[in-house]
Amino acid sequence: MNRTAPKVSRCNTEYAGLALVWAWLKREKLLRFLNRIPLDLKTVRRTPKSKLEDLLCCLMSGIESLGQIDKRMRRDLGLTRALGRSSLADQSLMSQTLDAFDEVSLGRLRSNLRCLLAERSRALSRIGQGRFTVLDLDMTDLPCSPRCEGSRRGHTTGRQGQTVRQLSLVYNHRYREPLDIFLHPGNMYSGGPLKSIIQSLEQAYGWHRARRAQICWRLDSGYGSDPKLSWLMRRGYQVVAKGYSSRRAARWAQSIATEDWKPINPAQAVFEHDRVANLTSPHRCFVVRTAKAKGSGFTYSYLAVNRQRWVRPKGYVDFYNQRQGIEKEIQQIKSVLGLKHKRKRSFDGMQALALLTLMANLELVWFRHALGLDRLGIKRFIRDVLKTPGVVTSTRRGLRIQIHDQVPYYQTIKAWAPIAPLPLFSLQSGTILYKN
Repeated sequence: MNRTAPKVSRCNTEYAGLALVWAWLKREKLLRFLNRIPLDLKTVRRTPKSKLEDLLCCLMSGIESLGQIDKRMRRDLGLTRALGRSSLADQSLMSQTLDAFDEVSLGRLRSNLRCLLAERSRALSRIGQGRFTVLDLDMTDLPCSPRCEGSRRGHTTGRQGQTVRQLSLVYNHRYREPLDIFLHPGNMYSGGPLKSIIQSLEQAYGWHRARRAQICWRLDSGYGSDPKLSWLMRRGYQVVAKGYSSRRAARWAQSIATEDWKPINPAQAVFEHDRVANLTSPHRCFVVRTAKAKGSGFTYSYLAVNRQRWVRPKGYVDFYNQRQGIEKEIQQIKSVLGLKHKRKRSFDGMQALALLTLMANLELVWFRHALGLDRLGIKRFIRDVLKTPGVVTSTRRGLRIQIHDQVPYYQTIKAWAPIAPLPLFSLQSGTILYKN
C-alpha cells in the first residue's frame, strides 16, 4: 500500500498546473480506464494501478525518457501530494510494470480506453450522431535497438538500414483527438494493417454501414493502392486518398496540355482525369502537379475520391492538404510527449506505453478544451500551463493548489475555476481547493 500523506503540509511544486489537471481528472473520473488491468505483479508498497497513474502523470509533463522521472519529478513533493502519495514510483518500478503487460492485459487496457473514448470523445460523438466526420490514418517509425521485439530494418528515407518499429495513428483534426494507436514490426508497410485497423474500430464503436457513409478517410499514398481503396469504398466509407503510383500520375501528366492545368495555389495545379480503371466504385480522379521545393520541374500525384461535395477540383486538393494535421500530431506524440525516446524491449510493453502516451495526450486535449485554450499546441500548453510554480497544501477540507498570479494564462484558469467541478476557488489568492 502507498504511504499516506500527512494530514497538514505545505509543499512547493514546479507542476502546479499538472496538479490541477490531476484534480480535474479525478473529479471527471477519467482515470478509470486503468481499473482492473490484470498484471502479474506483487503489491508491496504500490499497486499496479498506482504505478500506471504515476507513469501517466509523468507522461503528461512531457518527459523525454523514463530516466528523467527520477531526476525531475519523483521528489516533487507538491505534485506527489496532489496524487495522494509521499513520492512517485521510480523509473525501475514503472519499467517493470510495462514489462508485465501481455496480450490479455494489453487487450483490457485498449478495451478500457475505448470505453472511455466512446463516452468522452467529441469526434466519436459526432460519428454517433450521424454527422460528417473526417478521420486521418498515418504510419511513422520508432527507432529502437536490434534486440527489441519486432525491430526490423526500416523502409523510410530518413532511417534507411536502422532498426525500427512502426506506429499507426488514427486522428481527428477537427477536435485534435488521436483516437487509437497501433504498434507494428519495423518491416510493415502503411497499407498492410489498414483492414485490421478499420475492422477493429468498426467492432469497437459499432460503425454499421449507415454510420460509415458519414465517415471520410483522408489517406496518403501508402494506403492508396487500388485494392485498398476499392475495399474502403465498397464498405461504404467516403475516401479522399492519394494514389499509390507516382509513375502512373507522371504518365498521365504527359498527355495534359499546359493550358489545361488549373492553378490551386502558387505551388500546385490540378487536372481532372478519367476514372481509375481498377477502382470498382464510382469516383473522381484528379492529377496534381506540385512545383519542386528545390530546383526546377514538378512532381506528380493523383487523388482518388468518392466524396461528392465540391464541383471544382480545387476543393478536393485543399481538403487533402489539410491532412498535414496528423503529421504534426505524430511529431508531437514522438517529440513533445517523448515516445520516440522511450524504448521497451518487450513488444507488448511498448504497445502499452504507446497507449498510455495516447491517453496522456487525449486527457490534455480534453483539459485544454475545458479551459478554452484549444488554440494552444500541446508543447506550449505543457510549458505555459502545466509547468507552473505553485504551492500544494493539505487541509482538512482537501488539497489547496495555489498558483502564482504572474504565470501565463492565470486569468484563464481563474475564469474557469468557479464553474469547474471543484468545490472552492479564491480569486484573491489564486487558490483552488478540492477534496481528494
